[in-house]
Amino acid sequence: MLATGGGLVFTGGTNDRKFHAFDAATGKLLWEFPTSSGVIGQPSSFAVDGKQYIAVQSGWGVDSAGMQAQLDTVFPGKYPEVPEGGAVWVFAVK
Repeated sequence: MLATGGGLVFTGGTNDRKFHAFDAATGKLLWEFPTSSGVIGQPSSFAVDGKQYIAVQSGWGVDSAGMQAQLDTVFPGKYPEVPEGGAVWVFAVK
């Protein structure tokens, strides 16, 4: 998770493949974006020419099949297969 000074909290969901933004004061979901794989990286924030950006890594990496097998064993049929993927997503904050 990443909390910003502007009152936003960013986090990802592993199996739902989405990256979320919440209002830090209320917990209300403000925005979400479907990525190409499970979000497992920690979000980071940076600025370029005064514009704030949030970046996060999506992709299960080395052993997505192993992780999927564990989930299927514990929760049969509950979670859809998540592709290995491997991308860095960058979003501008308005």
